[in-house]
Amino acid sequence: MSFHPTTQRLILRAPMIADAPVFVALLSDYDVVKNLGAVPHPYTEAMFRDFLLRSDAERRAGTDFNMAVTRALDGALIGLCSVHRKTHATCELGYWYGKPYWGQGYATEAARPMLRFAFEDLGADAATAGWFFDNPASGRVLKKLGFIATGEIQRPCVSRGHDVTSNRMQLTRDEFARKKAA
Repeated sequence: MSFHPTTQRLILRAPMIADAPVFVALLSDYDVVKNLGAVPHPYTEAMFRDFLLRSDAERRAGTDFNMAVTRALDGALIGLCSVHRKTHATCELGYWYGKPYWGQGYATEAARPMLRFAFEDLGADAATAGWFFDNPASGRVLKKLGFIATGEIQRPCVSRGHDVTSNRMQLTRDEFARKKAA
């Protein structure tokens, strides 16, 4: 397994029940959840407990890998980064961070080992991702990682209560390897 869940500033680990208060606090911010498709607002501890059970079952099934992102310096839980297997050859990258941690490079830094895991350990040929039209900062993260635009679709957003335009992007295994070598 090539997954190395540490970076210069971050440690990625499985979420655990002790994370509940921080997850609930971070996901209770509408500015965070309006950028996520499936997360309702307000977010509750019961929802987090359901997420943990589902996350554990999906990890065991080899379909979804959710990692709590913590700072190495102080152990603070700052968000989540995930890889979801869509097909044998394709995974989807997802992530969110609490508002106090936006704009500090954490999303890009945590996504790199997750993408390496998708390509090297899961054997994906491509990773997909998306960002809602009114969240261009997420699009900039994906561009830094080497993703290219593939189009737009309408995706449901539970917290907004309606479909939202999602800019779809893709990164191939070869392009990830080239970007890593550069």
